[in-house]
Amino acid sequence: MTTSVPSVLQLATAPSLATELLRAAVDRRPARPGEVPSLAVYVPRLSARPDALARYREECGFQADGFLPLPYPQVLAAPLHLALLNRPEFPYRLLGMIHVRNHIQQERRLEEHEPLSIRVWLEGQREVRQGRELDLHTEVEADGRRVWKGLTTMLRRLPGAAERTREERPREATDEEDPSFRDSFPTTWSVAEDTGRRYARASGDYNPIHLHALSAKAFGFSRAIAHGMWTVSRCVAELGDRARAPALTLTSEFKRPLPLPSRVVFQKAPRSEAAVAYRVRGEDGTPHVRGELVTGTPNPRARKS
Repeated sequence: MTTSVPSVLQLATAPSLATELLRAAVDRRPARPGEVPSLAVYVPRLSARPDALARYREECGFQADGFLPLPYPQVLAAPLHLALLNRPEFPYRLLGMIHVRNHIQQERRLEEHEPLSIRVWLEGQREVRQGRELDLHTEVEADGRRVWKGLTTMLRRLPGAAERTREERPREATDEEDPSFRDSFPTTWSVAEDTGRRYARASGDYNPIHLHALSAKAFGFSRAIAHGMWTVSRCVAELGDRARAPALTLTSEFKRPLPLPSRVVFQKAPRSEAAVAYRVRGEDGTPHVRGELVTGTPNPRARKS
């Protein structure tokens, strides 16, 4: 892990996601391992745009209640993520990186119009079977105090990295079986073909893998796939009042891409008085997203991390 002082890029406002995606599209960095330096991007004042927030709520199923939905700061931070990963010091091409896990910790609810400061940083990488994993850290402050933080784990597949064999895939699906879901009431979603385009209009994220089958095929997908944070946000909306508590921790793991269109099954299952697990699977049992929401004041040690 790199321990040097991060190179900090301070911006007056968040960059355009469309511009950052265009920069990523024309990038021709080689697909080989490289050193990941300590990098950071900081915006001292940023607020949710009412029109964009309204579209996000409509698309993901949230009610307008005067507060930002739990995952929304991730949407605000996304342009900073891309600006950081597009930095010339970063060794990998942005397009083709895969979002594999996400962790969110909220310390209090954020009012929808309050000014926020957002800092995103990246430190080091680790070798995994399929390539390299990198962690993007996001910290959101209001009135000088941290109110929200996120950890976005990305995978960069590299030539020569091990691929899952056919024998491993059924075993992975079996590992998804969890007895706590057996008594849960399943809800079927019909995920429309234009879900990626609608979420792009709400979030500003026009990544071509989410928009059309034709644009997704250029990146190895037979169809467009749903944005991972759309799926997570839709799950959080389904969790209702639990997701409107002041202090929350949300963990999500992305298992398989969700092709568009699809019919999928959402389930939730209580783990304890404070915790509920959730998952989204295809009607054939294919796992897409799995996670857990925990209510309550975060662990004091976690506040210092």
